[in-house]
This record gives sequence, structure tokens and C-alpha cells, in this order.
Amino acid sequence: MKKKYFLLLIISLFVLILLFSCEHAHKPREQEYLNMGYQLSSEEVEKIQDGDIIMRQGYGIVSSIILETLKEDIPLSHIGIIVENSEGEYDVIHSVSRMISDYDGIQIDNLKKFISHSRNNSVLITRYKNDDGSKASGREISNRAKYYLDKKVPFDHSFDFQDTTSFFCSELVWRILIDKFDDDIYESYSKGSLRDRLKFEPFYDLNRFEIIVNHHNN
Repeated sequence: MKKKYFLLLIISLFVLILLFSCEHAHKPREQEYLNMGYQLSSEEVEKIQDGDIIMRQGYGIVSSIILETLKEDIPLSHIGIIVENSEGEYDVIHSVSRMISDYDGIQIDNLKKFISHSRNNSVLITRYKNDDGSKASGREISNRAKYYLDKKVPFDHSFDFQDTTSFFCSELVWRILIDKFDDDIYESYSKGSLRDRLKFEPFYDLNRFEIIVNHHNN
């Protein structure tokens, strides 16, 4: 019984930590973590397409705890969807907690701003592909992300995958792939622990995704 209660305590503490966001510490310190010197090269921007998935490692103690808890091969703590705007430039739609943002839930930032909150050499960009290896429609992913943005979906502070009225960062991308392609990329993790269901690994699995930009090789 003691072992069971200890495990529940660990899981509860982990979820409590994640309530602050998918990656940062608290809002007053956010400006300390701007890294404007870190951006994509023009050649890398040319490779990007509407609907690509972007991941990064953030700053702060929460990000560090997430990395230590998930223990993935590639250290990541946040995820979003790249969308092309009316001016032909790229933005990122992602979900962030009100703990660190003026707005709770799904929001949109310029790509450069999104990357500026990343540690050096931590950005990873992938592109979803169909089961047969053919190219999936990134525009479908992008449009669905804009749909949830327009609905002003709040951040999922309960981390409940069954609740479609709110999303945390990776849950948003997971849900869009189910909506548009009926593909549950967490299916193999469904009987695992909460930690397994929070991993970023499925979003760079080469069976489903093509890696477009990988700064972790730098």
C-alpha cells in the first residue's frame, strides 16, 4: 500500500508541475528567457510548409523537471503547429497555460517569437505523412489548428485526453491528427502511464513523420 501511495504522490506532483504550462516557469520570469539570437536560417525557413509540427526545449525549472521526468532521447518541452499567414509568413499555433501567458489556452505567435523562447539547438520540425508514406495535407492540419484557435479553446489543466473542450500543448496536435486523419499516434501508449502519454517521441516517429529541421544534430 505504501508503494501505491508513493506512486500516486509522484504522479500528482508531476501533474501539478505541468499545470504551470507545457514548459516554462512563472510568467514574471518569462522575459528572462528570450533568446533572440537563436533563429532558423533562411535555408531552413525555405524547407517549412504549412501544417508542419514544431517542438522546442524551453527554459526554467518546469522545463527541466519535464525533461527529467520524461527522459526522452531528444529533450523537448513544448510543441505547436506552424501555419502560413496571409502575408506568406509563418506563425505558430500552440496551447499555453494562463500561468505564463496573458491568454489561457490556444494562441498564435510569430515563428520568430516562438523560437526565441527556445534553448540553443533545441528546435525540431517534423511533417506528418500518411500511413502509406505519401504526403499528407499540411493545409488540413493548419486549418484545423486555426479552427481551434477561433474557438478559443482553453488550456487543459486536468490533462484529460477524453475531454475535447480544452487542450494542453501536445494534446492539441494529437487531437488534430485524430480529427483529420483518424490517427491516434498515442494508441500504443494508451495502456501506459500518464508519463508515456505525455511524451513527444510520437511526434518525431519516422513511421509517421518526416524530419524537416533537426537542431539536435548540431
